[in-house]
Amino acid sequence: MIYSSLVVLAMSASAVVNPFTNLVHLHPKAVQPDTRVSVVLMNKSMFFQDVKIGDKVYTVQASHTLSVKAPVGTVVYAASASPTHHRGDAIVEVTPALNNQIVKLQ
Repeated sequence: MIYSSLVVLAMSASAVVNPFTNLVHLHPKAVQPDTRVSVVLMNKSMFFQDVKIGDKVYTVQASHTLSVKAPVGTVVYAASASPTHHRGDAIVEVTPALNNQIVKLQ
């Protein structure tokens, strides 16, 4: 009688806390391919230039580059005035054709 009570108690405890529940996931999520486009912004001028991508502003130092990985349709705006762009001007829109290309900032 005591043994059967202990067996029932042990089985009920094992039903509540199963150590193997996190080891096997029945519905694994498929890995989504990265659809973002890589673009390099190159500042060829003698002065720094600020660019706005989404909600963030980045500074590209003189004679330096900035690597950008963004979804298609993202627009890169000028966040500071330059000889060729006013603040707020669209510099480039990210397209699949720009993948692994260099965009020169003047």
